[in-house]
Amino acid sequence: MIAMLNGNIVELHGGEAVLDVNGVGYSVRVPATYLPTKKDGVKLHIDTVVREDSITLFGFETVAEKAMFRQLYSVSGVGPRTALAIVSFYSANDLRKIIAGKDIGLLSKVPGIGKKTAERVIVELKDKLGVHTSETVEYVGESRSVYDELMQALINFGYKRNEAIEALKPRLDDINKGKPVEEILRSTLRSMM
Repeated sequence: MIAMLNGNIVELHGGEAVLDVNGVGYSVRVPATYLPTKKDGVKLHIDTVVREDSITLFGFETVAEKAMFRQLYSVSGVGPRTALAIVSFYSANDLRKIIAGKDIGLLSKVPGIGKKTAERVIVELKDKLGVHTSETVEYVGESRSVYDELMQALINFGYKRNEAIEALKPRLDDINKGKPVEEILRSTLRSMM
């Protein structure tokens, strides 16, 4: 089994990267949000999925992402491609909070994930991940939709999901107090420059 690859990205499109490792090109499925800061000397943590008719490599920047991916596709009815879609949509840390908060609505926002699948993911992973209700998300109700709107805006501006999450952490009070989205977005962008 391949556990890690170190090499140069020669192609990256549609959630697939071609990684050149000493002259051998490996086709690796990566999260749709994967945008490496450099193309040379890239390290990907690999999960090798072997099926009767294929061997597919799935690559992740962090061990936490890879572990969450494995946990997700261990859920009945969730295959590796669906697990990759979920990891593309939410960070491992956000997924832990969503599962702890039993937030079926938030999880079912992932394209291809219905309410039944979201429920199954939460039920099956809550104990496996060792999450507790004290880890629930710090925002509720309308604050959640404002947070989502800000997150999407930052991603549209070209920031990675993890960068957007870090940038919004100091803004949680403003979000919960109901400050206008535009005002929060402006101050967040200024702090990121």
